Amino acid sequence: IQVISFLSGMYDNELVKQALLVMPTSLITNWTKEFAKWTPGLRVKEFHGTSKGERTRNLEKVQRRGGVVITTYTMLINNWQQLSSYQGREFTWDYMILDEAHKIKNSSTKTAKSASAIPSKHRVLLTGTPVQNNLKEMWALFDFACQGALLGTAKTFKAEYENPITRAREKDATPGEKVLGTRMSENLMAIIKPYFLRRTKAEVQKNKMKGTHPSNDEYSDNKDGQVQNSPKKSGAVMPTLTRKNDLIVWTYLSSAQEDIYRQFISLDHIKELLMTSRSPLAELTILKKLCDHPRLLSAAAIAKLGLDENTAESQQSDDTETDAHSIANVSDDTLISESGKLVFLFALLERLREEGHRTLVFAHYRKVLDIIERILGHRGFKVMRLDGTITQIAERERRITEFQTDKRYSVFLLTTQVGGVGITLTAADRVVIYDPSWNPATDAQAVDRAYRIGQTENVVIYRLITCGTVEEKIYRRQVFKDSLIRQNTGDKKNPFR
Repeated sequence: IQVISFLSGMYDNELVKQALLVMPTSLITNWTKEFAKWTPGLRVKEFHGTSKGERTRNLEKVQRRGGVVITTYTMLINNWQQLSSYQGREFTWDYMILDEAHKIKNSSTKTAKSASAIPSKHRVLLTGTPVQNNLKEMWALFDFACQGALLGTAKTFKAEYENPITRAREKDATPGEKVLGTRMSENLMAIIKPYFLRRTKAEVQKNKMKGTHPSNDEYSDNKDGQVQNSPKKSGAVMPTLTRKNDLIVWTYLSSAQEDIYRQFISLDHIKELLMTSRSPLAELTILKKLCDHPRLLSAAAIAKLGLDENTAESQQSDDTETDAHSIANVSDDTLISESGKLVFLFALLERLREEGHRTLVFAHYRKVLDIIERILGHRGFKVMRLDGTITQIAERERRITEFQTDKRYSVFLLTTQVGGVGITLTAADRVVIYDPSWNPATDAQAVDRAYRIGQTENVVIYRLITCGTVEEKIYRRQVFKDSLIRQNTGDKKNPFR
């Protein structure tokens, strides 16, 4: 809404002719709807879809007569040359706006390179998570927005800011290093302040509590795209937000999981069985899968570790087939008893259903969702699901709308990567994060599907973390990264807690 009103004002005053808006595919419908609602007179065309002719016509119409072109990151990678030229000459956009701009957080990716290759006079980036893993990502965003004029090269930024700030946060940092880190962090915030507009839900709430009303000419906005209370006479009402309770649920490994986990760590032949490559990252992935459910491992491994009753049969058939069958011929009770998390999850979901709550369950692996979906189905739950296999935008929208409107669905199963960006699921007031991400922003984005403006209930988040395993380490990394983000984006909360 903030961007739409800004563009509308700029067009009305003839300060802008052409703007290019880039976003993840799942957000196109929402943006188009909002444009139609707030600025029906503005020419908005999509550069998206399978028809090349139609795409080109839409693009050329806007380039010729002015307006907004909406496109996706995927389209950008494949068609950046077309987007940066018109009738054989270079074409410069007045504004280039990137939604969910953390997509270009790594300046060496194709997405970031294609975005930088498009000539534009002004660049605006929208994101709820400007830093996800380290400060270099923040540099990448500012480097793109200010076209290299603000924070210097990656090398100087690393030496001047990133190294001292990160070093100051380590356990063995000397008092001098800590002071230097804090000072550089403050310097960095001072430099980016004029280019960095940040409003959190909490701030918006606070203004509401104080009963503040901006003056007639001042409309200030929240980063979630909600316009703050305009003067009383306009009748616009400030949206309220409820409380969010974040609970960490420490679960235990089941005896089957614990056996495999210990064997994996101590015995080489078990490692060889479970691993396809010798990379330590692959080892961590196996350990992560083990914490979720031992049946996420390959079919051959399941058979050899004695989890499968019909061992001979599963070894003969193809891996892909056994993946599908490896849970088909296992009873629900066995599946639940093999994973400490599932034991807790089903007890929780039964209880939440009795209390009339609706729940979003986020997991990394589709197979975890397969297991949960099957058992919930047998227990009479009405379940909706959204993962990477659903590529049609219309089908995604249909599922989201159905869950939002049909109260009979008590659980929505989502994969963190697909369901975690730009969709609104405020019909649910309970969120379960089945397995933690290395990246705290991924989990935060997932939680914000339910905890966003429009939510009328208090939201409770359950993060399932298995004690004494790699997940505990992952959670620690999350806390470290989170405090780094807070320190360098000017969050008022004490970043060292």
